Amino acid sequence: MKIAIIAGIFFPHPGGVQVQIHNICNKLTELGHKTDCYIYNKCNISNNLYNIKLINKFITSLIYFFEYYFTINLKFILKLYLKKKILKNQYDVYHFHFLNFKSLIIIDCLKDLNQKIIVTFHGADIQVDSKINYGYRLNLRYSNYLKKILPKIDKFFYISSTIKEDLLKFGVKKSKLFYSPNFVCIDKFKKLKKDKKIKKKLNLITVARFAEKKKGYDILIEIAKKLVNHKINFKWIIIGDKSEKLFQNNIFNNYKKNFIILGNIENRNEKYYPNSKLIRYYSNSNLYVNLARVESFGITFVESLASRTPIISFKTRGANEIIKNKFNGYLVDNKKKLINKILQLYKNKNLLRTLDKNLIPSIKKYDADYISKKIIYNYKQVLKEKN
Repeated sequence: MKIAIIAGIFFPHPGGVQVQIHNICNKLTELGHKTDCYIYNKCNISNNLYNIKLINKFITSLIYFFEYYFTINLKFILKLYLKKKILKNQYDVYHFHFLNFKSLIIIDCLKDLNQKIIVTFHGADIQVDSKINYGYRLNLRYSNYLKKILPKIDKFFYISSTIKEDLLKFGVKKSKLFYSPNFVCIDKFKKLKKDKKIKKKLNLITVARFAEKKKGYDILIEIAKKLVNHKINFKWIIIGDKSEKLFQNNIFNNYKKNFIILGNIENRNEKYYPNSKLIRYYSNSNLYVNLARVESFGITFVESLASRTPIISFKTRGANEIIKNKFNGYLVDNKKKLINKILQLYKNKNLLRTLDKNLIPSIKKYDADYISKKIIYNYKQVLKEKN
């Protein structure tokens, strides 16, 4: 098959969406399919098996500007560009990952040109939470255009039941929905052995970019203070893009000895994310701590479990699809219960060991080969359907 992946966001900006797009493109290519990934800006990827192609930024920005600000339709210009530069490749399907306003315009044009369109929403492009000012749909222009485009899409891949619920609320038919969660290459994790020794110090890890309220970094210092007051001997590794912004909080300086801030760990030489170095950080930790308020799909949860490190998290939508209380981790209702649970695990680390046998079995359904074969099957099913 010939597959065009259209990335709404991509490297060099790191993030879970970018990682998944790269992994999917590499896996599809590895399975024998011609895969081209279209992006808006130059990237720093060098470990790609797939082709990377740039979308003309001037043309798309021009069409976007007139459509967004003046509702002036200049799509005929974009259609001419698509015919000349992209449609000539005769792709079987166009698979959009993480939509933005420009993505919606391109979908609109491609459907006018009778192309097969598949979309995977990843979070902010479909979810909304006004309390933390999260989600594109808070912008009415995006929301209204999304409603217009949804009926034109041939198939929707949803990565979690939370996104499925949002799509059903928009009136998308169940027959158009396919569960396609983010994945990891479990075999890669198996090659890196976990240190099974339980040490006195409790080693915690959080992997998340610095999105202060969404990822819960605004309550990190408060939790650390409570752990110190309870005389817990802990080291907390924070890994994520711009996580060094934690130092902007002066109170953080009082607890710096308890933290290691590493920023983003890139993956230039290995075919699939995450980087082996990051896997080792997961493996050498006793507990993954998730403080996020909103998650469409926590790929770092799957990475942690594949590294045989259990998770503690607030009982939020998205998190509760992967983390099962007292099976592969712990779900709590609030900060107080999270602190108390960490205290309990510190006093009795054997409680963590009892979860070990469940960690890998709980994520087998997120294995790269298993998911990729289902993706290909659904591509073929879409091709059989008439426009």
